[in-house]
Amino acid sequence: MTFISTTYRLLKHISPSPGWGRDKGWGRLFLFYCFLKHISPSLRWGRDKGWGRLFLFYCLLKHISPSPGWGRGRGGAVASLLRGRGGAVAFLLLLSACSSTNPEEGDYTRMPIILAIPANNAELTTGSTGAKATRAEGDPGTYEQFQLPKYLYIYLINTSINGTETKVLMPEGMNPSTGYPLSKDKWTKTTTTDNNKDSIYTYTDQIRIIIPENRSEGVVYAAMSTVPIAVTYTGNDVADATFTLGTDANGNKSEALKNLYSSPYNLKKDNHYYGIVSDYNSNSPYINMVLYHVASKLDMQWNVDASVQSSVKLSKITLTGLSSEGKLFKPLENTASSSSTSTTYNETFTLDAGSQWYGRKATYVIPVKTDGTYQFPMTITNSVSGKDTIKTATATPSSTNTVFVP
Repeated sequence: MTFISTTYRLLKHISPSPGWGRDKGWGRLFLFYCFLKHISPSLRWGRDKGWGRLFLFYCLLKHISPSPGWGRGRGGAVASLLRGRGGAVAFLLLLSACSSTNPEEGDYTRMPIILAIPANNAELTTGSTGAKATRAEGDPGTYEQFQLPKYLYIYLINTSINGTETKVLMPEGMNPSTGYPLSKDKWTKTTTTDNNKDSIYTYTDQIRIIIPENRSEGVVYAAMSTVPIAVTYTGNDVADATFTLGTDANGNKSEALKNLYSSPYNLKKDNHYYGIVSDYNSNSPYINMVLYHVASKLDMQWNVDASVQSSVKLSKITLTGLSSEGKLFKPLENTASSSSTSTTYNETFTLDAGSQWYGRKATYVIPVKTDGTYQFPMTITNSVSGKDTIKTATATPSSTNTVFVP
């Protein structure tokens, strides 16, 4: 009530109209409040051109100034606002108190975010709802099926104007636990705007984050998945966030990992992380991002020497101790110490007569580095002897420097 009573007294002072109060003054009080909200510096004059609020202000001036028409009174309307007994001072003080940080009162901007995933020259697969097929370079010779994501996890790190405060913001409609729901009919195939002209699937529905006026830099990290995932981070360190597959992935975790995408922290644009928002402190900030696979493709090949084929017939290969969690935005930096053994799983490939001596299989895994190499323990079953042999395949990172490779 302090704001209402103060404004009422101010209006009574600047407008001696004897008719004031006949309708309790609430309508005119509302017009004046709208005017104050518009010209408050925190709301950035001109964001929506101000024509609606300018008209309301005109109505207010018509009430407090006896001038018969706009412009005819030679500024009498404006002068009446400032005349007499410190009215100008009271007016300016009221303006400075009218700025609000409550989003419900309008002190904010909605920033649009456009996200996409690689299509790899693929078309939506006929007869497979929501799936897309791709023939990736170096694949095992068969088409792979990728499901379009259903859940979005997006985080905007907002830095204040003075650079001393940071806060993680999320889009409207996003549940921190279950993510932001994506509609399968909102995906469309397009090409990137750069010179590469890569095929991508772009999500066309509006995704917006409410951002405050107190902002100087915005950094976006985003992930998409076909199943819900649990995302965990400490403080505002979203770049180091970890994920864990939800129970919806039980029984087919490799498939869930195959359809998990994120914004890799070391992908650069103009020598900076590509998730930094351009023109963040302007009136119209926005960002376009392509997300990439979190899991790595593990391609296995085997060939039993002809001299031992009579005594060796492979019937099963089982990858053991695979991780169903890891770093969401740093997928190649998982280590044995950072990964939990309680979330591991096994994946078994059953072999037939055509693949008992030689063959090829591929899957998607979260690589975990142990002693400088990625290690993949496996159990190989020989149907002739009935014995299992435990082996460990290793892969050495191509460089000591972590470089993003799509």
